[in-house]
Order: sequence, then C-alpha cells, then structure tokens
Amino acid sequence: MKTNRRQAMWVAIAATVMVCGTLLSVKSSGQDDRPGGWQVTRAEYGWHERQNDVTDLLRDLISRGGVEGRIAVNNQTMGGDPAVAQDKVLKIVARNREGQEREFLYKEGSFVDVAMFVVRRDDWDDRPRQNGDRGGDERAGVWIIRGYWGVQGRTVNVTDALRGMQRDGRLVVRANNQAFGADPAPGADKVLIVVYRVQGQETATAVREGNTLAIP
Repeated sequence: MKTNRRQAMWVAIAATVMVCGTLLSVKSSGQDDRPGGWQVTRAEYGWHERQNDVTDLLRDLISRGGVEGRIAVNNQTMGGDPAVAQDKVLKIVARNREGQEREFLYKEGSFVDVAMFVVRRDDWDDRPRQNGDRGGDERAGVWIIRGYWGVQGRTVNVTDALRGMQRDGRLVVRANNQAFGADPAPGADKVLIVVYRVQGQETATAVREGNTLAIP
C-alpha cells in the first residue's frame, strides 16, 4: 500500500511540474506580443513587386499614437498608391527585445494596433520637439507635421524647409536636391514624404524625385 501511495504521489508531482512548465512556456512564447514589444525595422506597402518603402512614415504615425490608437492601412495614410486597382498589403518587419524578428501583414482597409509597436525618436527624427509647434497655418487649416527626403536609411528631415515654403495655406514644391539643399543618397531615386493635417484630417503623401507636390 505504501509503495502504491508513493508512486501515486510522485506521479502527481511529475504532472504538476509538467503543467507548470507548460504554463511558463506559454507565457514565454506569448510575451513577444505584449504592448510595445516590437521595434519597427522596415515597412513596405504595395502589391507584389510594386512596393513603397513606408518605414519612416509608419514610425512617425506610430510615435504619435495614430488615431485613437490605430493606424488605417490605405493609400492616404501610406503616402500614395503604388499599385492602382490592386489589393495592397502593409508588411512590417519588427524585432522584439530578445532580438527575434517577425513579419506583420495588414491588408488594405485594415488597422494597425499602435500598442503592438514601439518607436524610438532617434530612429526617425533628431530634431528637438517644441511644445505648441503646430507646423503650419492654423487659420488656413494646413499643418505640416513631418517631412522626409531621401531613401530608407538615408534621409534628411525637411520639416522646417517645407513649412517655410508654405504660401497662403498651400504647399507647392518640386521634389529635388535643390529644393532642400541636400542629397542624402547620391545616385539613388529619392522620395519626398510629407505627413500633414488639413482641416483636422491627418494624412500623408509621397512624390518621387523630379515630381511636384501640391497640398491641399
């Protein structure tokens, strides 16, 4: 009898250890999805080979919390339509605190939960922020929030330059090195990305080098 009781006791202990180990394993594997656990390293929006690099743009939107904690995935928020009439996808490549890398895919028309990601300001903007900086003419309803010129990994912040180009509540600028006084990526086809707000509606747009941007 004593032997059977001991065996039963050891079986119970072993089962308890296994259950605890399983619970710990589940908790460990799920911690990657905790809020703010993923650092955005790259983001693309498009269809098949027709993709726009939206890394800087997405980081900016995440850093400001999106709209009610979400970012809509559409041509407006992603700065343009790289594949007209196609169902596009936003692909986010991110890394967690343990250095593991993962892809997040969002179909056009869906939403990104901002709480899933974290962005360090140094990743995309080295300009000091100023309280009350509206980035435009409040009376005209046009606010330049952020502007970038270049290619991924080689960009310059052109926010102040864009704000200085505004006239009568509008912005018209030719996307080239002369307009911004710098070439952050010699030999590469650069892109001008602008995040702005018009009459309370926040959006983004992008134009390739050599083209003209006009907003609103």
